[in-house]
Amino acid sequence: MLEIERKLRAGEDTLLSKGIQEYSMSNHVANLIGSQPWLLPTFAAPAHLQVYDLRGASRDELHTATAAAGIINRSQCQIYLVTSEDELFWLEQVFTAIPHTQVNMQGSAALHELLANHVAMFKGLIVYDPALPDTINVATTMAGLQDGLCVSPALAEMLQTKLGLPLLTDLRRYGWRNRLQAYQWAQEHLQPLCSTHVIAGLDPGAFCGLRSFLVACRAFIYWLDSRKYLPASNAKISERSLFKRILSFYPVGSVHMGWVVHEQSAVSMASHIGMTVVASDYALNMEVWSAMQTERTPRPPRKVERIQPHKEKIYLSLTMSDGDNIQYCQHRLRQLWQDPARGSLPLGWGLPPVLLQAAPAMADYYLRTATENDEIMAGPSGLGYIYPSCWPKSHIEPFVQQTGSLMQDFGMTTLDILDVDPVFRTGLPLIARFSFRGMQFTNAALQRLFAQQLADYGVTGILSGSGYTGRPGHWRYQGDFPIYHHLGFTFSVDRTVKMIKFASRIFRQRPLFLSVYLIAWNMTPSDAKQVIDQLGAEYELVLPSTLLSLLPK
Repeated sequence: MLEIERKLRAGEDTLLSKGIQEYSMSNHVANLIGSQPWLLPTFAAPAHLQVYDLRGASRDELHTATAAAGIINRSQCQIYLVTSEDELFWLEQVFTAIPHTQVNMQGSAALHELLANHVAMFKGLIVYDPALPDTINVATTMAGLQDGLCVSPALAEMLQTKLGLPLLTDLRRYGWRNRLQAYQWAQEHLQPLCSTHVIAGLDPGAFCGLRSFLVACRAFIYWLDSRKYLPASNAKISERSLFKRILSFYPVGSVHMGWVVHEQSAVSMASHIGMTVVASDYALNMEVWSAMQTERTPRPPRKVERIQPHKEKIYLSLTMSDGDNIQYCQHRLRQLWQDPARGSLPLGWGLPPVLLQAAPAMADYYLRTATENDEIMAGPSGLGYIYPSCWPKSHIEPFVQQTGSLMQDFGMTTLDILDVDPVFRTGLPLIARFSFRGMQFTNAALQRLFAQQLADYGVTGILSGSGYTGRPGHWRYQGDFPIYHHLGFTFSVDRTVKMIKFASRIFRQRPLFLSVYLIAWNMTPSDAKQVIDQLGAEYELVLPSTLLSLLPK
């Protein structure tokens, strides 16, 4: 029997629980409605970093490396992992002030050097079942609780021989036939010992760099489909029911990291219990990033350009999307930021306000390198990804205030909000098709609350909607605060041009005000420039905040 399971059943888990509580109290693990402003855990700043280049390592080896880094970095950050050029870029850009040594090895050799150098910190090996990838999540959860390494069977055999590490457990012995059985066991036997503040969804079929952070936090990790309402054959519970049971463990103010199988249904379930979603599955070295805390000095809000609209003009704003995603900021946005067209035309850029806590040095990089044509705005739906209409009513005001505070520190004046109606959040395609609102933020009472609260923090307007359904291209005012429902998302130059020209024909009034979101995984600033080059002289490209300031009441 697993040692952790034996202690749990025997009521001897006091020491383990005490360790988790002491860890939580010694770090900035805050409740949304508490007195502290922190949403995510932070770790002790590094005095020196050892850099291990894992490029060329297998996925199984990367799983082991991130578990090891989480165990080592929990007390004080010492390890920085490299899996792509992005990590080297950030090492040169923001970590230069920290003394660091790069291990002169790469791939598998670098992993073995990492493990050999810190072997005393590992209690043993936790073997997952390659035939059931979800056991990687179970093994990673256990790694955080037991300080054990998450390993494949082949790697386990090698490490037992070379490093003399004992076998803590082999998950193949449990004979689970599907992920539902694996997560049911984990929910019953592991979740009671895990952090009560952080949970994460990770795709076990991919390498998710966030694992090191989650091991350091002792977080529970799962991967379930919230659209599966009915039990599978020979099952007494559905994946959705188990997902709901897992979420019920957490209080208001907790945070869901990583990602989810289905966005709208899962985020709505998290929102109902007051849990903020922070997309972050491929974020790497997050415990190191969070340890690099800087003094939070509010930045002056961006000065909104005020112009007199011309009666024959079509005013257009373009925004690069995915602004709620930390791993996007670390990887894809870093690449887009180097695009030669950036700065040559007005563009909105969504960033998560919580980046100031999760990776303040990264946030500072984007702020200091932005041009006058780059407007950094808050991604959905503020402090983290939530649906306001699903959020507990008694806790929505503190959430908005936390959002306003971080936006003010970031110098942001524009917020993107997504919401869902009961039909759309089912996640069932045939049913969701009948939604008349899609992901637009339309609740008048909530609009007033956001407008009244955010105005005190210098926020001047909201963009909303996703383009799935609903009536785009219109707006309303709450007092002096505009809320605009943009046209939707586009993924190519041709589609963007067609959407804009079609809207220009449908909405014949002039001046006309259009806002479009560009899917940042598919499009670049150079693509945005091509869009503008294909539009006529009647179009004028402006920043999102400028567009909002032009809207007539």
